[in-house]
Amino acid sequence: MTLNPDPKELEGGFGINSQPKDSDIYIDIDTPMGKCSAVYLNLIFQLPKWGFDRVKLDEKMDVSPVFQQYYQLTIKQKQELENMIKAALASISAALSDLEMLRHDLRKYKEFMDYFKMKDYGKEKKDEEMRLRGEQPLKSIFIDQVDAHTDLPNTPIALRSIVGRWPTIIADFMKLKDEDLDPKKIAKDYSVSEAQGVVLSTKNKLYQEWRDELFRRAVEERFRSLVQMVEARKKSFEEYKQMIKPTIRRYKSIVDGIGQMGMERAAFWRPDSQAMSLDQATIWCWKPFAVPEKYKAPREAPLDEISLEKAGFKDKQAKELVKSLLKEKKELRGLTPEEEEKKIQSEISKFKIKALPVEPSIDKIVQDYVEKIEREYGVKISGADIYKARQKLAERFEASLKGKTSYETWVFSPYYMFFEMKVDRFVARLPDGSEFEDLMLNRFTGWTITQNVMIVHLLELEAKDKQLDNYIGQMLGEMGVNAEGAVVESDELEKDYLIKLGEETKKKEEKKTQSISESFRQLMSPITSLLSFFGIKLAFFKARGPYEFIFTERITKYYMKEAGQTFQSVVSFIKSSFGVP
Repeated sequence: MTLNPDPKELEGGFGINSQPKDSDIYIDIDTPMGKCSAVYLNLIFQLPKWGFDRVKLDEKMDVSPVFQQYYQLTIKQKQELENMIKAALASISAALSDLEMLRHDLRKYKEFMDYFKMKDYGKEKKDEEMRLRGEQPLKSIFIDQVDAHTDLPNTPIALRSIVGRWPTIIADFMKLKDEDLDPKKIAKDYSVSEAQGVVLSTKNKLYQEWRDELFRRAVEERFRSLVQMVEARKKSFEEYKQMIKPTIRRYKSIVDGIGQMGMERAAFWRPDSQAMSLDQATIWCWKPFAVPEKYKAPREAPLDEISLEKAGFKDKQAKELVKSLLKEKKELRGLTPEEEEKKIQSEISKFKIKALPVEPSIDKIVQDYVEKIEREYGVKISGADIYKARQKLAERFEASLKGKTSYETWVFSPYYMFFEMKVDRFVARLPDGSEFEDLMLNRFTGWTITQNVMIVHLLELEAKDKQLDNYIGQMLGEMGVNAEGAVVESDELEKDYLIKLGEETKKKEEKKTQSISESFRQLMSPITSLLSFFGIKLAFFKARGPYEFIFTERITKYYMKEAGQTFQSVVSFIKSSFGVP
């Protein structure tokens, strides 16, 4: 396990992460081709029947070039995936380029549509200011883009060309209303000459015809088609990215796995002269258990619901969780930051989750390991990730309690047996053409753990998935590396590309608060010392946490016994499958 909580870090009552006796073994068996693979697959399918959830944590492989058939197949698959990714990325790039061009045009035509809407609204509501906000830009477009090109040879008739004769003609034209069509009335109302009034009247008629009959119709048709094209390109762009993700995921597993076993260093295997391959997979499996006459009983109402605060989520984590769920439902669209914050806080107060056997389930042990997992995998663990890890247990318990599971149901208990199998499969083809395979469990270990340690392991699974998603996101441009070297969404990278003015970096020192256990120990230390002086052991003060705390008398004799016996049953199943006594 990459991050396996040290038993010394778990004080009595606050968690258990211990190995039962003889729960760390090494198995190595040679068989004819196919037998090892059959036993391995049989075990993988048998574990759920015993009530275990199982998952493949990672996989690696290595093939010697002498093993031509297997080696060429692997390399060919890698090259095919590379070509598929290159072609798909080129399609995505082209789709993005088309999308950005269409969006640019759409923004321009949206601006024109806004001018028409403001003009119509101001005219309908008799709001002169609003009407002018729409009318003035349209007149400017007419003067610069339409009227400016009406000059005849040696006969300037455009407003910009005759401004030398009548300096105020453009300003006067901008003041005209739709009803200003009579030259004499224009000359009187705007205090201009009759000749200028005739020009203004003619230009106003031409402007209105262009605005209402030509430009508006063209803008509306083009805007409608642009909206459709942008939505189509946007959907295509998103579909291209979704289609390539499984390919990148597969390519990543091959690249990370191939050549990682260090087979070239194992000279006694002679990979340079003998046909051989080696693949490795790490399997995790777990299930809860309850011991007879246990000291602490599980919750009486296993399907009750609790708030995020009672489950142990911090305020920031609760906000991250609720915000991500609201984004998925698209309920934050169009909200201002203030409205968004209000909506999130309202949802947090109403948000309920299924209770686990021990609450708060996201306790100090889990919170401490969140930071360690982030450092180990280089990812950011959000409240949504913690929720996903926790839900794996909550949903499994709920399915068991409602009788919806196809396999052995889970007992509602905060204690788990957790097994890790590092499976190495070695295949060799000898010079005479015969083949054999070797299956090594190197090593197979079993642990007795509590609910919080189980959630830590599930968080590690979330981190591995997120690490892979970040890799895919970087290839697709959805993610990037910021100035601090952290992988973040592209939206957060924008500030790194903008000029920074007047920003002062302020380092906030986090106040380290003492844990409950530390505070309690400091409080009880002088009392315990005083009573010990008189030969009195303060045994009843040991129960400080929600879990079992008496290690020698109860954990070793009851809890670890349950996990140890199941571990030996799995070992016996493996040996009997191979015909080993």
